[in-house]
Amino acid sequence: MPQFQNQHFYKDQDIHHLATHHLAEQDEEVHYLNCTFTGLELNGLNGTTFTKCCFVASSFASCTARSSRFEHCEFYDRDNETGTNFKFADLQDCTFDHCDMSLADFSRSKLYQTEFIGCQMTGANFLSATSCHTIGNSVELSSVTFTDCNFAYADLRNIRMPEADFSGSRMSHVHLDKADLTDAVLADCELHQVEAEGIMLRGADLRGATLSGLDVRQIDVTGVKIDALQAPIILESLGMIVT
Repeated sequence: MPQFQNQHFYKDQDIHHLATHHLAEQDEEVHYLNCTFTGLELNGLNGTTFTKCCFVASSFASCTARSSRFEHCEFYDRDNETGTNFKFADLQDCTFDHCDMSLADFSRSKLYQTEFIGCQMTGANFLSATSCHTIGNSVELSSVTFTDCNFAYADLRNIRMPEADFSGSRMSHVHLDKADLTDAVLADCELHQVEAEGIMLRGADLRGATLSGLDVRQIDVTGVKIDALQAPIILESLGMIVT
């Protein structure tokens, strides 16, 4: 098993089959630049930054990560056409900036205060993932951001992400059955041919979004925000005639 030297900056390294509870246990911040991780099994991260790194046959399943950044990283194994495993991961205050996360599995993960910016998430699995965080016995907070991401053909069934921000994201052919997106921001999203049986959208912001894939007849749209150009589409889907 390779051992890291007692330093805080790692560049152009190929790291194979590293199984560890914490990749970086130092109190100081650690930065990995242009490194390739193969067979990584990660359980914990704290304040770590990865820039232009590749993760091959690696797993973040059940990983607890805090205040870590991934910038222009590859989580999709193109040779084997497989994504990275984030099942049951607990990611808080983390950032994924322009990463390829195609086919990644985030099912039942916790994503409180985590941000995804311009990420490729084609076919990703977010089944039953949540952005909620409970403080004490009764206070529940919710926060997650997905801006300008590509969710084409992704599975977002049963997600619990009230107040989530999906601004500008492509969500064509996405599965949204029973998704809780109460008070979420879906402004300027592409919602072509989505499956959304039982979706909760009360109070959501849909201004500028393409709505051709939503059957609003079966959705509670109380308090939903739309713009003047969208109003005829909504009314016609309800059987009204707009003249």
